[in-house]
Amino acid sequence: MKARVMQYLRISLAVCAVALAFAQTPKAERKQIREVRATGCVRIARDGCVLLKTLDGNTTYTFRVSPKPEEGTVITIQGIAHDGPSQCKQGIVIDVTDWDPTGDTCVE
Repeated sequence: MKARVMQYLRISLAVCAVALAFAQTPKAERKQIREVRATGCVRIARDGCVLLKTLDGNTTYTFRVSPKPEEGTVITIQGIAHDGPSQCKQGIVIDVTDWDPTGDTCVE
C-alpha cells in the first residue's frame, strides 16, 4: 500500500513539473500594428464597416469612420492599432484618424 502511495506521489510530482515548465515557456509575441498609412480601394461591408484593400492587393484594413468614403473610390488613410473587440470581422481592424480621397476610382 505504501509503495502505491509513493508511486502516485511521484507521478503527480512529475505531471506538476511538466505543467509548470510549459506554463513558464514564453509565448511568441504577435506583431502589433502601431501606426498605419495606406492607400487603397474602398468597399463597404454589410455590417457597415469600411474595408480598404491596398493597391498592391496584399492587405485589407477594416474600420468605422464618419463620414464614410464612397464605395469604389481610392483613399489614403492614417490610423492606429485598434484595441479591444470590434464589430468589423474582415481584415485588420484599425482606428482611422484621418482619410483623404485621392480623386481616383478603383479598377477591379
